[in-house]
This record gives sequence, C-alpha cells and structure tokens, in this order.
Amino acid sequence: MPSLNIRNIWQSFKTVLFIVLILWAILFIGFIYPVENFGIKPRTLAGLPGILLAPFIHAGINHLVTNSISLLILGSIFLTMERKLSLQLILQIIIIGGFGTWLIGRPEFTHVGASGVIYGILGYLLTMGFFIRNLKAILVSVLVFMVYGGAVWGIFPTMGFVSWESHLCGFIAGIITAERYARKRA
Repeated sequence: MPSLNIRNIWQSFKTVLFIVLILWAILFIGFIYPVENFGIKPRTLAGLPGILLAPFIHAGINHLVTNSISLLILGSIFLTMERKLSLQLILQIIIIGGFGTWLIGRPEFTHVGASGVIYGILGYLLTMGFFIRNLKAILVSVLVFMVYGGAVWGIFPTMGFVSWESHLCGFIAGIITAERYARKRA
C-alpha cells in the first residue's frame, strides 16, 4: 500500500475526477445517441457487452450526480490505498459484479450506472482490513464504515427502479476481490 501523503491523495482525486468527467461526456452523448442500449440486459446474449459498458452509462443527470459524488469520495480512497493494482482490482469488480447482475437482474430492466462499481469499491474497502490485517487497512475499513456503512442498505430491493441487483453483485464482487487480493499478498 502506498503512503497516505497529500500528494498521493490529490493525485488519486484528480484521476477519479477525470473518470467522472468521462462519465458526464458519455451522458451528454446519450442525449443524442441511445447509449443505454449498451447496458446489462439480464440473461441475453445482447446484454453481455453491458457487463463492461454499463458502469459508464447513466439514466439521467440525477443518476450521474449521485454516482459522481460517491465515486469521487470512495474512488479516491480506493485509488489512494491501491494505486498500483487499482485497474486490475476495478476490472475484477466490474466483471464479477456485472456478470452477477446479468445472471440475477430483473429482465424487464436494462441495468446501467456506476453504482455497481461504487458498491464494489465499498465492499472492498469495508472488508480489506479484515482480509489484509494491517493497521492502515483496518483503519480505512472502520472509517469507510463510519461514513458509508448505511449505504449497505442499497443492496436490498427498496425502490423498484433502482438496480439493487447491481448494488448487491457489486458489493459481493468487492468482497471477493478483497479476499483474493489478501490471499495473493500472503
């Protein structure tokens, strides 16, 4: 794990901000071209590309505002903690969480949005202290729980139009990724 100095934190924030700006550009492209067609369509061949593409597509401005805030906060913490392996870890979360959503998602919806990845990062950050067992990781896990622990309720079906399936599968993907990473470090 890299040191937690202000330079690393700032660099992580700038990287996540750049990704968020890309998400906003894709949203505006979606006003002209129907990018939501590239989301996860559960249990269909046409929905398989959505496993990789859905995190970049959002259903509207409110959807992306909510995801942007969470992504800036949790993504910056994640990137600060896991700079060297961040791309590999995020790809695992996207693929595992996306495939899970493709398997269990409600077929009447096309599942889009970065919230599955956000919940994956949340699952990773909450459990990495348990799996890695070093003081810095434990402190980050506790801090994230204190600030974002209530978000875990989003993995349950509470609102009909929200993809709780994506939240649940992303969260599980984050836990699996944290456990795998800890095993490789041992």
